[in-house]
Amino acid sequence: MKNFLVSFAVIFLFLSCDSKPTEIVAEIYPSDTIVIDNSYPELNQQSVLNVMEQLQVCTQSDTVKNLPPCSNQFFRVFKIGPEIEWEKGFLLEMKAGLFGSPVKQLLVIQKTFNKYKMVNQYLGFLIEQRTTKSGYNDLLMGYDDQEIGIVAIKHVWRDEKYEPTDVEEINGYFIKPELKDSINHLFIDNFNAGF
Repeated sequence: MKNFLVSFAVIFLFLSCDSKPTEIVAEIYPSDTIVIDNSYPELNQQSVLNVMEQLQVCTQSDTVKNLPPCSNQFFRVFKIGPEIEWEKGFLLEMKAGLFGSPVKQLLVIQKTFNKYKMVNQYLGFLIEQRTTKSGYNDLLMGYDDQEIGIVAIKHVWRDEKYEPTDVEEINGYFIKPELKDSINHLFIDNFNAGF
């Protein structure tokens, strides 16, 4: 009987060692964060300047007076993603005061069917870009709310355009987890600072 119990215990231990739970490895994309500073570097992408002029955002000619010049005095451009070529699309930020807007604007320009068009226009400014597996950077945009201050909202590329998805900060302070749902409901569900 003693031998039977010892044999049973050894067999039980042996079988329990073979039946380890299967580990599930989650694939995590190593996202990079690009913090946007206040500099306005020289605009040196001729293809981008041509698209800006084609969309009548600015002019490269000295004789056209009803449009601002295509210069870093008024504009700055950003790549949509590290692997997306300038000719396929870009982000265009305009200084406040252009086209009657009292705040900065961010336009998302995309080439579709060999034609450039504006797929998003936001009345805000770029704070950060975060690389994603899709190739299109997530955008953290700042919006100036008259009553609260600067509201930082994350935008994600979905269905060929950006959509606001999450309020991350207010006046530089992260939103507490217990307030996330109500803050997102207030700002995301009622978003009116662009399309």
